[in-house]
Amino acid sequence: MSKLQTMARMPASEWLGWIEAAACLAWARLLVLLVPVKHWRDQIADGVEAKGQLPVLTQKERAAVRLVARSVGRAVRNAPVELVCLPQALAARWMLKRRGVETQLYIGTRRAAEETREFHAWLKSGRTWVTGHCEEKEYVTFTRQTA
Repeated sequence: MSKLQTMARMPASEWLGWIEAAACLAWARLLVLLVPVKHWRDQIADGVEAKGQLPVLTQKERAAVRLVARSVGRAVRNAPVELVCLPQALAARWMLKRRGVETQLYIGTRRAAEETREFHAWLKSGRTWVTGHCEEKEYVTFTRQTA
């Protein structure tokens, strides 16, 4: 089955989610490429604070998380450019915020990476992964520094 046939069979909510994800991903990619981190660092969860407070999601929130995760994944797979973990996490965060779902955005580096830093970003809502699935124990997360 072709991609067009598959998309034609998708419900309207999936279509709208895909369009929203594509727009948010494009904006997030521009933000990451062009705007210094100091202007958007408030998007990053404070590692200690966020890990201690993981709310249990309602059924409606879990459904929103699943829709956003699918939409972002679908948009990433069909994008003409590579969209790495940070734009994905930012886009999903914005989409879930619009739906009233709280999230925690983490940015970290692998513990074992001494000479070559290997950075990664991931997004969680409560205990539920949204983007950037990884083994969290392998990463040291950054925390926000107040100016």
